[in-house]
Amino acid sequence: MIKHNSHIHELASADFSVVMMLGKPATEFDKDDIKSIIYSTQEHSDMLYVAYHDSFDVNSGLYSCLKSYTEFLKDDIDTYVARFNEIKRGAKTYFHQEMTLGYFIDLYISFLHRKFENHQDDGSLVMINSNGQEI
Repeated sequence: MIKHNSHIHELASADFSVVMMLGKPATEFDKDDIKSIIYSTQEHSDMLYVAYHDSFDVNSGLYSCLKSYTEFLKDDIDTYVARFNEIKRGAKTYFHQEMTLGYFIDLYISFLHRKFENHQDDGSLVMINSNGQEI
């Protein structure tokens, strides 16, 4: 867990002060601070929206907008951080050490990527513009 996934570019390009905190135990941080840090690692724009992959209308060629990406991201991060203790137990069980902030953030980013990349999953998402066209 101390060596973080090098394929996760969001962490590599994050603020240097964040990078210095990644090896510290996640329990040392306030949950609101963790939410802020995770949010800062992600692109967010008022021009982006999300839709369920299965909301595609073949007649119009458009998706049904679920919510803005910014709103989705904030809600999704809130839901993830609410599972803090469950994820901490998993880290202890499987890795036999304290969960680091870097591990917690890496795991969120991998869950987020899966929601947009694996369309075989129920509830998978696509990024769309305000007209419902996939980006």
